[in-house]
Amino acid sequence: MFKKKLLSFIMLSIMTFSLAGVVNAQSGIDDILTSDELKKVSTDVYGETGGIPKNTVQGIVVLVINSILSLLGVIFLIIILYAGFLWMTAGGNDDQVGKAKKLMTNSIIGIVIIVGAYAISYFVLDALIGTQG
Repeated sequence: MFKKKLLSFIMLSIMTFSLAGVVNAQSGIDDILTSDELKKVSTDVYGETGGIPKNTVQGIVVLVINSILSLLGVIFLIIILYAGFLWMTAGGNDDQVGKAKKLMTNSIIGIVIIVGAYAISYFVLDALIGTQG
């Protein structure tokens, strides 16, 4: 019981301090993003609109595709973590280890398909629209 409480406390502390680091890093990034030099560079590279306008059909398609692929990446991460948990808690149970291996194999195949889909959609949208998504 003490080990579980200690582990929970350590995990909560790590998450809290990592979020604090993200907040500090974000404030530093905001200072950089508001600089005039960076705005000039982005205008030179992407033009005044900064890439694809979000309110056009192309912008919405790019946003939907990127959102779906990002969600699939998060699902992949969750499945890998679950499979790793199954494997680590198997305790010599070959059936559970086999199930974990099968989950990992299938999720890796899935992420390869996802990365391939992203590469194809990026290539096609870049060819059709002429701007990166």
